[in-house]
Amino acid sequence: MTLTSTAAAGTTRQEADTALRASAPRLIKIAAVIVGSSADAEDVVQEVMVAAWRAWDQLRDPQRREAWLTRICVRESVRQGRRRRARFLREESIDDRVSAPADTPGMNWDAAFARLSRQQRAVVVLHFSYGYTLDECAHFMGCRPGSARQHLARALRHLREALHVSE
Repeated sequence: MTLTSTAAAGTTRQEADTALRASAPRLIKIAAVIVGSSADAEDVVQEVMVAAWRAWDQLRDPQRREAWLTRICVRESVRQGRRRRARFLREESIDDRVSAPADTPGMNWDAAFARLSRQQRAVVVLHFSYGYTLDECAHFMGCRPGSARQHLARALRHLREALHVSE
């Protein structure tokens, strides 16, 4: 490795560190909504940072860096949720999300939202909070556009039922 390539690699790593630190708060918000807990969201974002750091030099289009980080975050959040659910099922534990019987009058938004699957929460957050199209949501979630549409439709149906809202 020459001195020039070493200096260039150092600059790239400094650039990566700066960009990752700037993106962390946004990624934590996305992950927290998907996994349902701020502590788990921090773990997810830490994994996202490690994955992004390792692959930083391989990013083909630096202009799409934020979308790339969002996609890694959504996938890791869903993956973390699957691992967590599997662990709870093995331990015969219950999920620590807010839960209430479905027929409770006046169920609040947070309780209704917490009852959605992680994929459903991901598409609702990406589509309604961040304004991504359903095709972009599907790309971030690593699924087909039809699946993202189905997750959104089911999420909205469950939220309407939980909140007793008629269409």
